[in-house]
Amino acid sequence: MQAATITDDADVRARVRRILDRPRLCEEREEIWTAAAAGGGDLPHAEATYRALGAAGLLAPHWPRAYGGLHADPYAAATVAEELALHGVPDSVRVNTVDNAGATLLAAGTPEQRARHLPGMAAGTTTFAVFYTEPEVGSDLGALATRAEPTGNGWRLNGAKAWNARTSSAEFAICAARTPGGGNKYADISLFVLPLSAPGVHITAIPTINPEVFFHVRLDDVALPHDALVGRPGQGWSLLSQALGLERTGICFAGRARRWLDRLIAALRAGGRLGSAEERHALRALDARVEACRLLAWRAVQDVAERRTGASSAAAAKWWASELAQHVAWLSWELLGPPPAGSAGHPLFPDLLLAVREAPGLTLAAGTSEVLLNTVAADLLDGDDPWEREVV
Repeated sequence: MQAATITDDADVRARVRRILDRPRLCEEREEIWTAAAAGGGDLPHAEATYRALGAAGLLAPHWPRAYGGLHADPYAAATVAEELALHGVPDSVRVNTVDNAGATLLAAGTPEQRARHLPGMAAGTTTFAVFYTEPEVGSDLGALATRAEPTGNGWRLNGAKAWNARTSSAEFAICAARTPGGGNKYADISLFVLPLSAPGVHITAIPTINPEVFFHVRLDDVALPHDALVGRPGQGWSLLSQALGLERTGICFAGRARRWLDRLIAALRAGGRLGSAEERHALRALDARVEACRLLAWRAVQDVAERRTGASSAAAAKWWASELAQHVAWLSWELLGPPPAGSAGHPLFPDLLLAVREAPGLTLAAGTSEVLLNTVAADLLDGDDPWEREVV
């Protein structure tokens, strides 16, 4: 049954904006941007913002009401994701918790797993990390080495995960591990709900230029009960593919590109540095590219909403949006220059500096650019029209 649309996107957008424009939440964003500019430690979590959206059912509006959503359609969820990007709210916690972990539990979780975790996730009071990537695996998730061995009381996990964001502020993780009996590298991957407080979970920070600290996680004989398994043994690969969902459409990356370009133009105008007619024309051309990117991302959202498979259309949208947002961030640095020491009033402060630090990871998150281009190329070589395929 198709979910009933409780409101149009314009109304969802207006409601989200009213919440994000509350003075306390504006202050919270300023505090986060200032912390990013200062560096050192993990980026603060926008806890007040998430809880305010959660209280209104807008953190996961496409979820059933029983779990804290509004039973809306994917367009509402995409609208929220775009508005968070447009307002400069760090969204890794939402992507990990709602788009990845939550989508996985909705798709394959037991009634008990859903009842335990989903309401808190939708309310902004429970956060999840995702443990997919491993130190020696790179972009080939099918090569992961973490193992889950069955025991008399459940499962025992051993292995390592790396480059996981927001682990320090999460209570649980969805962890991918190999289970016996699958027969090939894709068919023996399973997913588990992993409490990060469990004995044998060792978490270490990996400092990088990224404003959000990444983490290395070692799993040493971590004991989990039988009901920690999500779905069936060996179902992990298909669940991981489904969980990419809205993140793979590029909607939040397109939102970043729009916000950062608008901030860049405002900073250049304020400093009287819009330059020659040729330079202004180049900025107008870039503005048109950003708008086209947004339209492509929304076309990919439409594919999700209408249940078209469209793997390559989503891959193309995410690739273009992340590459373009990265370009805008680099351009900001190039045109505005690095901030002099102690100059909190420099036009690059505070949120454009966050953009510069975040930019390198944009073409890695939700699929590297190389993997996404390979997906597009494979469809083109097959002679398939990615816009016309539908789920039967």
